[in-house]
Amino acid sequence: MRIGFCVRGFTGILKILRELLPEDEVFECDQSELAMLAPTADVLIPTICPIPASIFAGGRLKLIQQYGVGLDSIDIQTATTVGVPVCNVPSVGTGNAESVAELAIAHLLMLSRDIPDAVRQFKLKKVGAPLGRCLWGSTVCIVGYGGVGEEIARRLQGFGVRIVAVSKTGPNGSRARDSTIRIDLHVDQSSLLDAVAEADFVIVGAPATTENRGLVGWSVLSSMKSTAYIVNVARGPVIDYKALKKSLEEGKIAGAGLDVFWNEPFDPHDPIFRKNVIATPHIGGSTERSLLGIGRAVACNIDRLRNGETLMDCANPGAISGGI
Repeated sequence: MRIGFCVRGFTGILKILRELLPEDEVFECDQSELAMLAPTADVLIPTICPIPASIFAGGRLKLIQQYGVGLDSIDIQTATTVGVPVCNVPSVGTGNAESVAELAIAHLLMLSRDIPDAVRQFKLKKVGAPLGRCLWGSTVCIVGYGGVGEEIARRLQGFGVRIVAVSKTGPNGSRARDSTIRIDLHVDQSSLLDAVAEADFVIVGAPATTENRGLVGWSVLSSMKSTAYIVNVARGPVIDYKALKKSLEEGKIAGAGLDVFWNEPFDPHDPIFRKNVIATPHIGGSTERSLLGIGRAVACNIDRLRNGETLMDCANPGAISGGI
């Protein structure tokens, strides 16, 4: 089969795919080449590349397989109409959710201890500055208590913090929860404003579904303490850009840690960085263990397609036509 990996420069992932799928031709392309090359592909792996409705016209496409969780850039409705299944890889267990959770904790620590200023003070030969804040004894609110949220909570256990979790349906939802993870309070989305109001740190881990775009807007940000920090390891559009910029400029919050942005790659000279913002270039799931774990799941699903078996983790099961 011909498998299109829809981004250039991710040589590590390309190497993993070619080693795991030796029978297939795995080629790389970017968004500008997609319209030309998509009709020649059996499988597309979009990564961060949008897959619009026009891509499904004609051609031999049999599967959209994401290298990870996010499907927000794919026109799933059109894919379903033309019978192309769209699948992803659940974050927990591959190393992805675990890696994203670790980065979320890293952002908390960098913000609370003001690491950028600490580096500056070291270069100035200053000792004992800046005065940081301790995670111990603070309250951390996790907005979006799914797979990644649970892994963040798991890692916060040893920090001596109070954990408040916010999920769409709260503790009585249908999703199975890991009972070994201790949280102090779990509420549904209707209590979001109250939850963030008592937090010293807010971590956003909610998926970028249609209803979640702009979920963290002015009402949420202005409800936070002026001394509180927000970290986003989900998707950029879950936080409203204008509201975040305004809240930073007006001192409504103390700072932000961002690993995801409203468009990527994001402008490093954007005015939002004039305030206390720590940025990393969407590396939450970019660890060797995570990429290999996801790669194995991707290769397994492509083999299932080849063998006419039921595909795993399909977002539009009604589109599955049963192999090639």
